[in-house]
Amino acid sequence: MVRGKALEAAGYHQQVKVTPSSTLVFMLRNGARVPVHRRVNGEGSAEFLIEEERVSQEELLDRLGSSPEDFSANVLLRPVIQDYLLPTLAYTGGSAEVAYFAQVGVVYEALLGRVTPIVPRLSATIIELKPKGLLERYRLRLPDLFQGPESLRELMASRTLPKELQSAFDQAEASLEKSLAAIREGLARLDATLVDSATNAASKMQHQLTQLRARAARAELRQTEVLGRHADLLCNALYPNKTLQEREIAGIYFVARYEVEFLRGVYETIHTDCVDHQVISL
Repeated sequence: MVRGKALEAAGYHQQVKVTPSSTLVFMLRNGARVPVHRRVNGEGSAEFLIEEERVSQEELLDRLGSSPEDFSANVLLRPVIQDYLLPTLAYTGGSAEVAYFAQVGVVYEALLGRVTPIVPRLSATIIELKPKGLLERYRLRLPDLFQGPESLRELMASRTLPKELQSAFDQAEASLEKSLAAIREGLARLDATLVDSATNAASKMQHQLTQLRARAARAELRQTEVLGRHADLLCNALYPNKTLQEREIAGIYFVARYEVEFLRGVYETIHTDCVDHQVISL
């Protein structure tokens, strides 16, 4: 009876405006969830359609009260029923949930006359000591991992090339840019229409040099298995399955490993006025 009363209180006796194609409630019939559509009949009163069956508002409320187990709410009505049965002071959710509740707000207002406040939850990546050391060693930032494991390995390899080779590449890039700038300047005085051609040629030269550096990095990667293990460790710890850490690794993992000190450290580090993703180093 509780669910039936909740659904009744949630507004099926009120004049809630819902389009004929929309529905807030499903009925279990022949093992399947069938949508219950509301519409206004020719006499101006509300009636409901359950598949091809027409049901009056009074009859539907009777069914809700006598067999509540045959009915279930859709995704928009579900939180409204929840807050009707167990009033909520505030709801803490992620960015997707906050956006979702923005859509539910109109249902809250129509049925309960209020909207449960939504508070954005903390979104963060926790960096433990070993991953932190690897990030520093290879001069990486968290967004570098978002390009995927292969790109990460190449980037790490490029930063472990012999110093003399890295220096040679850096000097070549600087020299090429300086020489091409002088050429473009001279062409601008000679014939301005040639500047675009010079710019295109410069872009191709710089691209070839970048490609050569990448090939050298891949060669280094093939020769160094340690890089692959380090890249895998970073991805598994900070960007598992190519998604944010918080979606794959539960916070209880860190609590179990570092105990109450972990929570104290998080509370001291986070910026409660920031709704962006935060990076917390242990």
